[in-house]
Amino acid sequence: MGKRYLRSIVSDLQTLTASADVTPIDLPVNPLSFLVLTINAEVNGAQEVQDDAVPIVNHLGMITDLSIRHRGENILQGSGADLAMLSYLLTGVPPWGREWSYGDNTFTSRSFILPLTRRPYDPEEAFPATTRGQLRFHMTAGAALGVYDNFQWALEAVELVEAAPKRYLKATTLTRALAATGRQRIPLPLGNQLAGLLLFDPTDENDATETYAFGKVKLLKDNVEQYYAESNWESLAADMALRVQNLMGAFGHTHVQAAADTGVGGAGHRTADMPPIQYGYMDFDPLKDGSYLLDTAGASDVELDLNSDVSTGTVRVIPVELVELKG
Repeated sequence: MGKRYLRSIVSDLQTLTASADVTPIDLPVNPLSFLVLTINAEVNGAQEVQDDAVPIVNHLGMITDLSIRHRGENILQGSGADLAMLSYLLTGVPPWGREWSYGDNTFTSRSFILPLTRRPYDPEEAFPATTRGQLRFHMTAGAALGVYDNFQWALEAVELVEAAPKRYLKATTLTRALAATGRQRIPLPLGNQLAGLLLFDPTDENDATETYAFGKVKLLKDNVEQYYAESNWESLAADMALRVQNLMGAFGHTHVQAAADTGVGGAGHRTADMPPIQYGYMDFDPLKDGSYLLDTAGASDVELDLNSDVSTGTVRVIPVELVELKG
């Protein structure tokens, strides 16, 4: 008998209440490869001539914090937008959905993967079997958006029934509020191998000058430069295209128009505050086969060194760790 997977609805469609926590959900007990989170939104007013309801970022923006916790410890944690961006880079699967009409009172639907592996369905990389109640899903909704009346959410899981995984993926968010320009360091977690770092820069790219919180970055292990002796933010952001195709189109686009009711102009990408804009990725697994992973075991410290062009804003860093399972 070949390998089997089991896909099930963990939590069926229900109301997502703005600015509130959902009741934590117990997750399945077999080895878990990934979850699929679906967000539905009911359009408020016809949006065909607007771009307010078009981008996927509005659905993702309703999730201000999401976590998968094992015995209270965060295994996967971040905002909806951050985790969707990370998932796309790791798995190559972008957020997607159905119901693209934008008439009044129509529902739009978007889904994205919450991975516990770099490769969905990989029997060697998944969260191991647990007992009921040890692995739980938590989520916090943000403030309601003006272009929608109602939100819903649903969660599905993919279990690998016979799998005996050797490792699983762990990714949680680090934050740093900037207080000055110039060089500063962010300590990274120790003990596991690192597959990459997702970086969020709070600086809007629509400025007259090229200034970013991650102006230049380098990586230090025991105070010695590793992998990235130094790199500019612009090239780090561009490097994401090495991992995935259709980088700028995966999160939606808009069409340039002369006016709201004039269908002229050409297609254009959205800018400013939506994925993949404001993100960069430091890749320690460029071949996606584990041959370049950064081993932090035994190190005194591993640090991200950034040379900031700005003195305000909060940067986010999500280290992608691979946790080896004993035995």
